[in-house]
Amino acid sequence: MPQHPRRSRSLCRVAVVLVAALLVPLAGPAAEGAGTSDPAACFLRFKNAWTARSQTSVVDCMQPKGKVLFTLFAYPLSGKARLMGPEQAKETLKTYFKKVTSVSLKDVTPKKSPKNVRLYEYTYRATGKNARTTHLQVKLKQDPKRLWVLASVNESARPRK
Repeated sequence: MPQHPRRSRSLCRVAVVLVAALLVPLAGPAAEGAGTSDPAACFLRFKNAWTARSQTSVVDCMQPKGKVLFTLFAYPLSGKARLMGPEQAKETLKTYFKKVTSVSLKDVTPKKSPKNVRLYEYTYRATGKNARTTHLQVKLKQDPKRLWVLASVNESARPRK
């Protein structure tokens, strides 16, 4: 006996809701901002956040209660390495990004690098100064949930060619 059209549509809606309810937990941890299960996605997320000069988005790449080692030449770090939690990193990067303009990152990672390390040619202009190009090495680590999160951001001088 054929089903009534309204009844089959309502069964389809129920099926869609059930499938959606099953898929939401699979996207949960990555959607919370702590990290992603794919290192390439985490690097892309970091690169987009850094080039947008968004301290909030960079901090979202960190483990929520973890620490990241930052070494940056421009103020307020001025070449000093500092291990920072999310709140301190957010405040420091806020000051840093206010003083830095024209940010660009070009991936120059050697082919034999570990999957958790990327090297970028980093070009930026500090307020009132000439543009400079350095290297920015970004490292990821896996958190206890096996998601990739930011471990360190290290700026270093670029070797002469």
